[in-house]
Amino acid sequence: MAITPETLELFQQVKAQQLSIATYAILQSTIQFYWYNGDDRFEALGSGVLLTIDDRYFVATAAHVMKGATSNTYVVLGDYEVKLAGKWCSTKPTVIDLAVLELSDAPQIAELQQAYQFLTLDDLSLRQKTLTGNYLLVGYPATKTKVYGGAVHPKPYFLQAPEATDFDLASKGLQRGAHLVLNATGLVVSAPNPDPHKTPDLEGISGGGVWDTGNYLQRDPAQEKKLAGIITEEMNSGRGRQRHLLVTRTAVLLEFMRQAFGLSIPVSTTIKTRQSQVVAS
Repeated sequence: MAITPETLELFQQVKAQQLSIATYAILQSTIQFYWYNGDDRFEALGSGVLLTIDDRYFVATAAHVMKGATSNTYVVLGDYEVKLAGKWCSTKPTVIDLAVLELSDAPQIAELQQAYQFLTLDDLSLRQKTLTGNYLLVGYPATKTKVYGGAVHPKPYFLQAPEATDFDLASKGLQRGAHLVLNATGLVVSAPNPDPHKTPDLEGISGGGVWDTGNYLQRDPAQEKKLAGIITEEMNSGRGRQRHLLVTRTAVLLEFMRQAFGLSIPVSTTIKTRQSQVVAS
């Protein structure tokens, strides 16, 4: 039976509704960083994901997001800014590109818990493939965040993109066990816009999560979503005609955190680390 335009439109509407449910749940664990720049202006810095492991509380992001700003990092809670307190550990801002803050201030953690939901190990995915072949990216592009009238006006962006299965990982020094590359070339579909459209400027979305949405069309999208990795870089080629997004997988994030913070979680059987470098075996 042929698919009519009306049937396709209905499917897109259902898909957008389910993606909206998933992204709303994801936003409960997604945070935006700010800093005071060299001109002492308060501006958006990047995105991050909140996690709790071993009754300890963390924020994970990309290392290049926090470069030079680890002592000058804020989030906005309600109507006021909060300077994050804790210990940062990071890899080099190349290839793996991860930074994690262990939060140390109990009252601050309590405030964050009231405003957000920290992910647990059950919310993470170590699978290298998804059911649909697509992933959902959630973060806060700096171009969509405005500071005016004494207040911050963030606008998150949600993007569904397929894995770039034909991307030559080895040519970039990447490994499938540690990295995921998504295809953002051409037209994409986002939660607020179910119609195919061009990807906007994604600067500032680095450090946000990439999510496996599981069987989100038939089951509860809020329960199906699992963190699959952290967005680290946008890669353009062919004079900008081809756009790819580089993701460091959750397996790498967990092994890095285990070593950096002495977490009592199982040693990875597929990921090995040497100092700040992480490679997949």
